[in-house]
Amino acid sequence: MLFKKLSISLITVVSLVFPSFQVFAADVILGGQSIGIELDYEGVMITGTYDISIDNRPYNPASDGYQSGDLITQVNQQNVESISELMESVKNSVEKNQKIMLTLKRQNKTIKKELKFQKKDDQFTTGLYVQDGLTGIGTMTYYNPETHHFGALGHMMYDTSLSSDTTIKNGTVYNSYVKKINPSQNGNPGEKIAKIGSIEIGRLYENNNYGIYGQYTNLSDQLQTISTASMDEIELGEAYFLTVLNGHEVSRCSIRITDLKKQNEPDVKGITFEITDEEVLSLTNGIVQGMSGSPIIQNNKLIGCVTHVDINNVHQGYGLYIDWMLKNDK
Repeated sequence: MLFKKLSISLITVVSLVFPSFQVFAADVILGGQSIGIELDYEGVMITGTYDISIDNRPYNPASDGYQSGDLITQVNQQNVESISELMESVKNSVEKNQKIMLTLKRQNKTIKKELKFQKKDDQFTTGLYVQDGLTGIGTMTYYNPETHHFGALGHMMYDTSLSSDTTIKNGTVYNSYVKKINPSQNGNPGEKIAKIGSIEIGRLYENNNYGIYGQYTNLSDQLQTISTASMDEIELGEAYFLTVLNGHEVSRCSIRITDLKKQNEPDVKGITFEITDEEVLSLTNGIVQGMSGSPIIQNNKLIGCVTHVDINNVHQGYGLYIDWMLKNDK
């Protein structure tokens, strides 16, 4: 059986509409650090299928209705939450010559399916690719010292290769070390190449269209406290964002805000900006994946975070107002 675990760098977003509301300024601890995120499925996700041979005939689980995005929650009515538990349960059933019945979750439906397998030389294969979690690299936006909550990314973390609309709510955030930058090109955004560290920063409780949010447990005492600005305070013109481009060092990137949308409800493209920092451009050639969540500062106030790149002009990016992130800091 072949298993894989997906790793992604984050920059894309999906919009969702909430009622209008008023947000008040807050004092928060400024982010900018590179973070590694591990999200946990409530089971084991099927990410694809492949051909095997059963009774000397070709077989693919897709022919029995298995789909990418199906979540395996039980094997013969025993709960499974990880690849190791799935493998052990299937192995035990194979050794006992038992029929293997999987319980699948597909959107809001529960489905029962028999798992067929190929056995050869005491080894078995099932024709299923699976993963038990999702990992990615992004940037911390802020920490809230009053609630001990944090907000990051500015958009949902999800697997675009899967057809499932399953939203992963739980997970862990770690420190991250940026090893190199693959520069962006128009039509082909670049990315940070980073290693997820072993120092746990906190646990996630929310993963939605406006970022990931959680409770932090580990925080450096060298960080800066900053006030947030409402969208009415933000101006066109000079600003900067903070992000990591090498190792753990937080770098400052100068930008020019070119458009501001006055919003009565959340939207991800409230702030339009372009990078003007020649030193940063020489390294990244624009916005790269992994900058999601990079805090944007203007007039010594936190105004929002980087969310995604204009794929046709990678020097241009978009940001989410900090107002909407504070709304999600529940």
